Amino acid sequence: MKKVLLSLGLLAGFAGAANAQSGVVKYGVKGGFNLSSYTGGGDIGKDTGFKPGFTAGVLVNYGLSDMTSIQVEGLYSQKGTFISQSNYPAGSNLAPYNGQQYRSTLSYIDVPVLFKVNTGEAGKGLFFELGPQASFALRDREFFRPQGEKAGSPKEVTVYSSRDRMVPVGIGYVGGIGYQITSGLGLGLRYTGDFSNVYKDGFNTGNAPIQGSNNFHNGVFQFQVHYLFGGKS
Repeated sequence: MKKVLLSLGLLAGFAGAANAQSGVVKYGVKGGFNLSSYTGGGDIGKDTGFKPGFTAGVLVNYGLSDMTSIQVEGLYSQKGTFISQSNYPAGSNLAPYNGQQYRSTLSYIDVPVLFKVNTGEAGKGLFFELGPQASFALRDREFFRPQGEKAGSPKEVTVYSSRDRMVPVGIGYVGGIGYQITSGLGLGLRYTGDFSNVYKDGFNTGNAPIQGSNNFHNGVFQFQVHYLFGGKS
């Protein structure tokens, strides 16, 4: 009988430990660095490269168990692409920009809903995350920059600045890996990709080298730092 009671006690202890984080709500802030480009678009899409940007926002994490949780984020995120050297037919409206860099900076509010698995103890250690994401378009700025000029150069020429031709709400996915250093501080590396096109049907990208096909999707590598607060169930 004592052995039975001891076994039940141990099982109860393990069950309690497994659910120690169940119902725990944490809040946090995060920020990081983006490397973004377009995927798809045939031959033109292959010419696009990665451009830098940033992301920053807030998150809410709800514990399902000691190892799993659901996390919802609201992030301002810069995306877009660049072409290292534009090339237009002589006499075209954009011929004066031949040889310059083309860049697009797209601004979004991203709302990922992630399922997270933490492999460490007490919410620390290596974690994995995966889930869908909605992206709300804010602005599309397309511009040319002469070779050798730095960001913000007075020689930059903006040729479009609006969101009229952007798909207003994009749907995509997020997958990532990270490490929770302390109960608050953590690092993460993730990739986000869109199922939706960047531009609406019937819209080219306007005064830019990327024209003809609208079959472009955002693809972004993100390095992020976050800090969690709270922990009360």
